[in-house]
Amino acid sequence: MRTPETSSEPLRLAIAPPPGLARVVRYFHIELSSPGAVLVPASPCAMLTFFIRGGSRFADAGGRERLHAEPFVTGPLTQHFPAVWEPGTTFISVVIESGQFGRLFDIPLGELRDAVVPLADAAPEWQGAATLEERLRASTDSARWVALVCDWLMQRLAAREERLARGAAPFILPPALLALPNDAIASRFGISVRQLERRVMASYGQSIRDGRRMMRYIRALSRMIATPLRHGGLTRLAVDCGYHDQAHMVRDFVLFTGLAPKALMEAATDASGALRLLRYDDASRAIVTREDY
Repeated sequence: MRTPETSSEPLRLAIAPPPGLARVVRYFHIELSSPGAVLVPASPCAMLTFFIRGGSRFADAGGRERLHAEPFVTGPLTQHFPAVWEPGTTFISVVIESGQFGRLFDIPLGELRDAVVPLADAAPEWQGAATLEERLRASTDSARWVALVCDWLMQRLAAREERLARGAAPFILPPALLALPNDAIASRFGISVRQLERRVMASYGQSIRDGRRMMRYIRALSRMIATPLRHGGLTRLAVDCGYHDQAHMVRDFVLFTGLAPKALMEAATDASGALRLLRYDDASRAIVTREDY
């Protein structure tokens, strides 16, 4: 992997997790020396971020801008999220598989929707985080960053194994079931619709209805990143991803990314632009656009 010393321009990598974390971690995102304004698209996945250098400025719930340079967790983002990264900003984020946040943290994910919480508040009982942060900042090797975070996550999972075995594991809703009505889904699990909605909210941070909407959007966005759109391709893409029509898809993209699909992908061609998070090399792109939602 390239390191900050060998890369003079912004670089991002997506790294697949090792087998022991494959059910919990979707991938690791590494951002190297990437300053300036950035627009983070909506996502159903919670994230855990450690800064190696720099930090991120964004507005809190009260509208006040704040610099975040400490480790933090965030729940699903249900709308696009603007931020400004400090010069030299370098970080590693753990993109957590949808529904798996409860294997790592006790906070109901609904409380973290569109919110950023310092790791010290999300896991006050876990002392290993401070040591991990020190080791990350002492290294300049991105492969080493991934290895350190993997070790930390495995230790945390092992420490929580007994608690999870006692029935505290998150409620998992297979994506294929989202095509069914809520009462049919509840019947599959032998619970009421109200119980189903509560459990889904706790595990996924959003309602089943919003989950369906997010799944359509993520599927369409992944395909757009994976393969450049051809003339007339938006209509076919909309239908294939479950939208009623192209206009339906455009409305969702404006909400989730701030731009209509075509304008979004055109803006993403700027290597230093606000939508650079949608730009990956071939190896990383294959990891990010993996479809199993």
